[in-house]
Amino acid sequence: MAQAYYNTVNYPLSDPGRSASRLLFDFSIAISCLLRGTANNKILDFACGSGWTTELLNKLGYDVYAFDSNASAVEAAKERVRLDKRIDPDRCHFWVGNGHELDFPNEHFGNVFCFDSLHRIADYEKVFREMHRVLWIGGRAVFVEPGSQHSKSLETIQFLRDHAHGNDWIEKDVNLEEIFNLARRVGFAQMKIKPFLLPSTVEFSYVDWLHILENPSGAENLIRELRRFAWEDRVIFHMTRVSLGDTT
Repeated sequence: MAQAYYNTVNYPLSDPGRSASRLLFDFSIAISCLLRGTANNKILDFACGSGWTTELLNKLGYDVYAFDSNASAVEAAKERVRLDKRIDPDRCHFWVGNGHELDFPNEHFGNVFCFDSLHRIADYEKVFREMHRVLWIGGRAVFVEPGSQHSKSLETIQFLRDHAHGNDWIEKDVNLEEIFNLARRVGFAQMKIKPFLLPSTVEFSYVDWLHILENPSGAENLIRELRRFAWEDRVIFHMTRVSLGDTT
């Protein structure tokens, strides 16, 4: 029990293997997408899980509002705040909820942060409408998610086989074309992709990298794999609530 408790409140650093490196790498890209330097410092940590993103967002200076549908996860997130004096408890707010209805006024948040959570939400469009409503004009919703092949991936199939989960557990695909169309429908006029490859999946010898521009086949293969990975396997993107008439 003690080890399980430690692993929960110290996640993802309690997993020094693939999870920690991947999640921290993804997080670093995601925070580069956040709208900084604005008067609205409030950020919604959408479906925060055990609160590791909440912790880091708080340490980055945000006033974090965090929720999850799992009450035990929310308690673990609160425990992080109690254990770490570097976290400002006055800028951490937690509750249990499902994300389809957000009990906040219009234009309340400068940013929404959704890390590995959208694909477990039943109704994408309903969630996007709520995110759009609570974001102020110019605010961003930032997403880190599995891609269009998530539900069919060996990793997902193995996870569902090895872990107990209730009937309400969802593992949906995140297809960027579908997301783009839904985003436009609810009022988001901008959506931008942050394509990337995990450090563990790509490397070049010095000679190959030196001459990559003179190697059309190598460059084309790199772009092809970048496009495939950042569509099917792992996607990071952000959507901006812009003023009426701005459709860029």
